[in-house]
Amino acid sequence: MSKCSLCHNELAHRNILYLQWCQEKLVAVENVPADVCPNCGEEYFSPEVVNQLQKVIETNHYSRTMEIPVFQLR
Repeated sequence: MSKCSLCHNELAHRNILYLQWCQEKLVAVENVPADVCPNCGEEYFSPEVVNQLQKVIETNHYSRTMEIPVFQLR
């Protein structure tokens, strides 16, 4: 089992919601396989998953849109 490079805890395999800013839009990709540190939350992706993410985001063929609230700290 792999360990987190930040806090050295054991990583857990999970499917996550991946978020990335792309051309001034927040893009979400669901069900992304990742190794996640349960202690600090750091996420690790295989090279294959990174390639898939890039291809999916570049195609701009999304399955649905979401509306999210935006807050500002004063």
